[in-house]
Amino acid sequence: MTYLSDIGEHGFIRALREKFPMASAGDDAAVLSSLKTPVVTSDSFFEGTHFYRWWTSPAKLAKRLLEATLSDIAAMGGEPVSVLSSVMLPPDIEVEWLLDFYDGLTSRADCPVVGGETIRGSVFGVTLTAIGECGENKPLLRSSVKAGDSIWVTGPLGRSFDSPELLEKSRTQKLTILEKQQIKLFLTPEARFDTLLILRKCGVQAAIDVSDGLFSECHHLACESGVKIHLELEKVPMVPYTSLNPRGGATAGEDFELLFSLPDSAPLPGEGFFRVGSATEGRGVVVTDSGHELSISVGGYDHFSRY
Repeated sequence: MTYLSDIGEHGFIRALREKFPMASAGDDAAVLSSLKTPVVTSDSFFEGTHFYRWWTSPAKLAKRLLEATLSDIAAMGGEPVSVLSSVMLPPDIEVEWLLDFYDGLTSRADCPVVGGETIRGSVFGVTLTAIGECGENKPLLRSSVKAGDSIWVTGPLGRSFDSPELLEKSRTQKLTILEKQQIKLFLTPEARFDTLLILRKCGVQAAIDVSDGLFSECHHLACESGVKIHLELEKVPMVPYTSLNPRGGATAGEDFELLFSLPDSAPLPGEGFFRVGSATEGRGVVVTDSGHELSISVGGYDHFSRY
């Protein structure tokens, strides 16, 4: 077994270049072709805060982090172009583990890793900067919801509900089939680029990805657009494990499905899309469950909140 301290930074970079050829790897910066309407996003993930290495294989972990980052590009209506990866590495991390991790980061043919940075740190962490392209299409903005629009999601939510706890439980106990399925869904999200063609054909102008919880994302849309959003919780699709606790599923986050608004005159998107509410004149978010109004928190995940 080889540790990072055995080969140093330059040795690690040589190993990366040998296994993952990148045209720009030998230069100071990546050179990209001209983009018509570029969209750029950045996400940081640190062990102990966002994940643990023992959760899954390094390649699957990296792909999970990549898809989570790219989900912001999909939410803007963009297609992936490339990604930069800056990693903070403890010197005792295994080189073989890192190379497998980069297998996951380079798993999308449509989004090559074109550069990045390596620094020393006490914990393993990675910052991904993703670059996308809307081309001739207008970006989907949180501020474009109109009164009279219907509110939709692109798929079932609740994939992260209880999932970290189930992963911890799996270390000492046998899980049920449903619990195993929940963990798999949690570890294998996919940015919903596959829905964009349909959304554009339907005239969708506003979208956001469900990363901090459905209530929180509805709040963002309502605030940025200056409308009131009425969410009907009983209509929100949930993954099997969370089906009996839709409120928990709606607040868990890390689903990376798209929440979008559809103009009243637009054609319906068809199967695989779920109408969950509507927008009216006013401000804020109202959540009902079978007609009964619920008292909810719309704060979402807060890195700096007191526990």
